Amino acid sequence: MSSENNRIQNEVKEWMSKEDKLKSIFGKSPGIERSFGIEKLKFFRMLLFKYGKTKSLDELITVQFLKHECKSLRHKLYPNVFKRLFNDAVNTIVFERIHKPAYLKDLDANQKELEVQLKNTGFAQVWDKVLHQMKEEQLNFYIPVSYHISEKERLDHSLHFAKDVQGAYRFEGFTSTLHTDSIPSGRSTHHFKNETSEYFNVDEAYNMLAGRSVLKNGTWKQFNFYDKDLSENYRMHEFPEDYGYRVENVLALLPLKNTDGEAFYNLCSSLKEGRRQETVLLIEGREVKTFIETNPRFKTLNFYNDRMQKISLKELERGCKIQQVKKPEMYIETSSRKMTPKF
Repeated sequence: MSSENNRIQNEVKEWMSKEDKLKSIFGKSPGIERSFGIEKLKFFRMLLFKYGKTKSLDELITVQFLKHECKSLRHKLYPNVFKRLFNDAVNTIVFERIHKPAYLKDLDANQKELEVQLKNTGFAQVWDKVLHQMKEEQLNFYIPVSYHISEKERLDHSLHFAKDVQGAYRFEGFTSTLHTDSIPSGRSTHHFKNETSEYFNVDEAYNMLAGRSVLKNGTWKQFNFYDKDLSENYRMHEFPEDYGYRVENVLALLPLKNTDGEAFYNLCSSLKEGRRQETVLLIEGREVKTFIETNPRFKTLNFYNDRMQKISLKELERGCKIQQVKKPEMYIETSSRKMTPKF
């Protein structure tokens, strides 16, 4: 293990950085120095607990230096041998009964939180890789994910994780790149932040990079591919509820074949997540298959034929460029279909 991957060295460097910042604020009086020494000794003891049984030769050597530093710091803080032995006994009890259980509890809670976040965003299958990096105590790390949506579309993701000042890992978000082979230089990239107030899952990320709109917290959002911010992320067109676009109302005007409550609800939900959804219309007694997606800006829907060529509703009604559903084939509801990434 190289020094860059030496977990003990990484944590000590992080501690020293925080200590320098605090000393710049509170000064370096004898009282302050002693307080820092006591906290540092607790920190060193925790490191020995975490990495005392490491199998890395580089870390084992660091452990020996760490033990020497602990001994030196103990003698400096408690020069009287009896006070030193008494302090060691008290600290051992406090560590075993308070600090150690608290650390293990926080570690377990942090792991469970990250696992849930990955599941919610559609990256559950990379959890083992994330857990491995966490055990390596990396300060920052990225997990790459790549898979094909279709023969002509590929998605590349880069998941970003970072360790905060409290020592817990955070899922910062992911950068997604959609490659479209059929279009020269067909490449769109955006970083999706993992924020409590608003986060995007992997399906929504794909749909937005493909140019479609997603409904988030009552507001329709769509990328403006002609405008980027300073971080090279696309700025968004936003259409809030007051803008007046309700996909339920627009769908109610269509001659849908299947209008029962559950099917209609699933269709609305799928469109709100940004999917281009297959559906069947009844036009002059014919069953006509088409693909639809939302268009909040113009408060309407976009229609596509079976070759994914954009057409108008009037063309559908005239029977132009449409595929009539063949009898006796059954229409299969696809609104609940999910993409299954391959890792």
